[in-house]
Amino acid sequence: MLQKKTAMLGLTAVLLAGLAAGCGSKNEGSSGGASSSPAATSAGGSAAPKASDIKNKDVKVLRSYHPSMEQFKGSDTLNDNKLVNVLKEKSGFNVKYESLPKDNANQKVSIVLASGDVPDVLMIAGKSDYFKLAQQGAFEPLDELMKTYLPNAATFLPKEILEAAKYDGKTYGIPIRVAQKVGNGMLERSDIMKELGLKEPTTIDEMYAAMKTIKEKKTIAPLTAAGGNPGSFMGAFQPYAAAYGVGNSTVVKNGKLEFSWVQPEYKEFLTTMKKWYGEGLIDQEFAINKDIKDKMINGTAAFGTVYWGDALAIDTSMKDKKNGGTLQYFAPIAGKDGKSGFTEEGIPSAYVVIPKQAKNKEGAAAYINFIMSAETDKFLTYGIEGQDYKVENGQIVQTLEQSNNIPWRTNYFFGDSDPSFSARLKVKGFLPYYEPLVPFKQNREETAYAPSIEAYDTKYTELRNFTEENAMKFIMGKRDLAEFDKFVQELNAKGGKAAIDAMNEWYTKKK
Repeated sequence: MLQKKTAMLGLTAVLLAGLAAGCGSKNEGSSGGASSSPAATSAGGSAAPKASDIKNKDVKVLRSYHPSMEQFKGSDTLNDNKLVNVLKEKSGFNVKYESLPKDNANQKVSIVLASGDVPDVLMIAGKSDYFKLAQQGAFEPLDELMKTYLPNAATFLPKEILEAAKYDGKTYGIPIRVAQKVGNGMLERSDIMKELGLKEPTTIDEMYAAMKTIKEKKTIAPLTAAGGNPGSFMGAFQPYAAAYGVGNSTVVKNGKLEFSWVQPEYKEFLTTMKKWYGEGLIDQEFAINKDIKDKMINGTAAFGTVYWGDALAIDTSMKDKKNGGTLQYFAPIAGKDGKSGFTEEGIPSAYVVIPKQAKNKEGAAAYINFIMSAETDKFLTYGIEGQDYKVENGQIVQTLEQSNNIPWRTNYFFGDSDPSFSARLKVKGFLPYYEPLVPFKQNREETAYAPSIEAYDTKYTELRNFTEENAMKFIMGKRDLAEFDKFVQELNAKGGKAAIDAMNEWYTKKK
């Protein structure tokens, strides 16, 4: 979710794919970013049987397409390169990888499962497909296999994430964890703030005062935003909505979930944004902006909601231009009652499963366990010592060139660990932009932990887009805010009430 797969992230999909092992997803929730590390055991996990204890040594893995599959050089292939050959040797399994197609992967999964000729390990992208297929009995329950052959899963993933993957009380898949804890943050041109003697704003009122000064002294619209793509408005304006307690998709009121967008506080948020827009404090082109990097680089804006990956691009460009620009992330501003923050990064929406008809279920579980061990995670993170990195004074040293020489290593992870994610951020130069965001306040989105609920999931994007369209109209004065109650009625008529009622059937029982 993070506004249910919002388009607010400016970083390209390829870059995300290179950072997040397996399948990266932006979902609202809380424990997706919870600290987790691989099991600090021997390669196979001390409590798990080794390959030598399992008669069938053949394991077939059908994984999601990854762009790095197209980056093999020379004679290297997905099943024959220096890293996968070590995996085969160390694990004791004759593992064979195959890829789902780049497009329409879910159709291919259905065909494969119906054929009876299934892999031993399969990746499923999407909560809806996962729960639908689990309900149909397509996957092997993993609870007993995890106890015997896959104990590392309990260390690799927070308990709450594993619980969220259960259907009817049983575990049918291992969520493919993405270690990213934060995404967007409030970014300022700190050189402009310093030039004008302004301090970082901490509240809505202080933000307003700072923008008034900047507009007066610099004759620019201080706050820019990108609202030109579906989902991007909610991402760009999330910290301001959060100051009114409505930054997430839903809020909890009287023990039930309600859409934030129909709350009186959402109208208050829109009223403030309309005032700011009317006074020229918000970029007059925000509704059509698809990207704000250039405006931050050129100093035609002083504030923006910016993804940490884009902050590096902005900073690099300013240094190349030698325009004296500097950047600083600052804590989300608070409203009158202290509310603030961004939606927490969510739990995964991709899963590793063992098909019900798999020929080597024990081997599949043991191989997943091997990949989730600390030793294997380190190996896949850095590669081979002496070739892909060196050790100096007990510390691993890897250059960007060395890391980029093995981009396809991400094909062999079954999820992201904190050490691996941090190492990749460091070598690519992202860490100074990512780390400052981690301590800032984040808010849990309850619906991230729900199973697939068709009445909610199938309507969400339509409801979000309708809300964004009208929110921008309200802010720009193209629709009178006196019609807010009418907007709420329209949203409910489009399926909003039915969607939230369906979600509450799960939520009220969960409690």
